[in-house]
Amino acid sequence: MENKNLFSSAEGKFSFKKLTAKDKIIKSIFETYEPFLRVLKTHKNKNLKNEKQLTQEFTIQNHTQLLKYSTSIRIHNEYSDNFYGTKGIPDFAFLPLIEGESHEPLFIVEAKILPTPKPSKEREATEYVFYKQVKKQGGIERFKKEKHGKGLSECGMLAFIKNENYQYWFSEINNWIDEISLEKNTLWNKNERLLNQNLEFNYHISEVKREKDTLKLHHFWLIVD
Repeated sequence: MENKNLFSSAEGKFSFKKLTAKDKIIKSIFETYEPFLRVLKTHKNKNLKNEKQLTQEFTIQNHTQLLKYSTSIRIHNEYSDNFYGTKGIPDFAFLPLIEGESHEPLFIVEAKILPTPKPSKEREATEYVFYKQVKKQGGIERFKKEKHGKGLSECGMLAFIKNENYQYWFSEINNWIDEISLEKNTLWNKNERLLNQNLEFNYHISEVKREKDTLKLHHFWLIVD
């Protein structure tokens, strides 16, 4: 599937209302798709493959898009939580930019590659959602256990898809959630399945049940093969 009209459906959600800071962030993410993919095609390094490399190029391009909507929000790579002291370090965060003040982030994003690169003793195929054998947390799982996103009501997942198409991963990830929701003493619920938001199947939302509340998680997907 080609990466075309990637954000047209989702973009309509913001057309007829005054944009909040969160709306501006989400809109800037959608509008980063095209320049990011263009950079991958023209970059001098033709071997940009791992999560950190792809995320870095994405955040560089997002900075330009974000400035179109706000000069008082900035994007920050590998954000450390100085407010709640959580141990997790998400791939990037959006924060208010105010001189002489420090603020909690507005929106946090965790990035993953699909499929998981070379599942091994250290990595599992289900890494986008959870880890079952390895003593680590998967992408959605980190938000669920508040390693990421503590104190926030909405956050995001960014997927760089290298094999298969959007519909395949939509089905696969929901199957993983269904399976783990049936296990004994599980923290997962089938209502945490991804809900598709557009015809391209590249933008979804899900509800993440946490200990005391529910997080709305936005899923932004891009084919990068």
